[in-house]
Amino acid sequence: MKIITLVRGTIRELAAKATLYVLAGISTLMLIFAALAIGADSTADGMSITFFGKPASPPVTHDTLAELAGKLEAGFAGGLFFGVVVFGVLGTAGVIPDALEKGTVDLYLSKPIARWQLLLGKYLGSVAVIFLNILYFIGGLWLIVGVKVGVWNTQFLLSAFLLTYVFASLYAVVAFFGVVSRNMAIAIIAGILYLLLVAGPLESRQTGLYLLSESGVYRGILDGLYYLFPQIPAMESGAIHLISGEQALVTPFAQSLLSAGGILGLAAWLLQRRDF
Repeated sequence: MKIITLVRGTIRELAAKATLYVLAGISTLMLIFAALAIGADSTADGMSITFFGKPASPPVTHDTLAELAGKLEAGFAGGLFFGVVVFGVLGTAGVIPDALEKGTVDLYLSKPIARWQLLLGKYLGSVAVIFLNILYFIGGLWLIVGVKVGVWNTQFLLSAFLLTYVFASLYAVVAFFGVVSRNMAIAIIAGILYLLLVAGPLESRQTGLYLLSESGVYRGILDGLYYLFPQIPAMESGAIHLISGEQALVTPFAQSLLSAGGILGLAAWLLQRRDF
């Protein structure tokens, strides 16, 4: 019950800072663009997807049209994820450092709230704001494609949960550095740098970092780091594959759950030992 109260308070806090509305505004602009751009044209040879009135695919059967629509939705989902990472991290990275400021944290700790509950409530509240934005965009695009193309892809609608899961895994890293540094800028930089300079290179280590050395110890360390941290690129790719109707590995999602949980647990332990 205490955590739910903290989640609600965090959502209200981000709404007051206009974070929720800015993200919704960006999603709305993307949806307007999609509504104006996407369409379908029926011919004697079948249906074709149009983009601003111009055929973007040859006339195909309904099954093939559904496949093409799925790839179109997957492309938009990939763009959405990039936007969520950039604007979502920027908009929510300050939640935990702000809660740990002198005066604010004293107020929280004066109440019957455990420190791990404070961390988890702020973490889940931030993720909930991003989920609302993702669900708004995915649901809106699902309706647009369904009405204008005639393809209702349930997997695309359910991908809102997968994309939120991916963000939640990344946000565990942001939350950890928020606890360690109590500084929003450091939390933002750490999250973005992790995604660009750690998660990406580790995902493609076999064709990149492996080439720097043939040492088994060196490559073993890289493999260990890969499985130690959330596998963001692999999960993003898996979510896009599922939207497109392709198969995806479950392993990165399961591993990232353990990794993100471990990172949050370490953050909670450090928070418990900190003096305020």
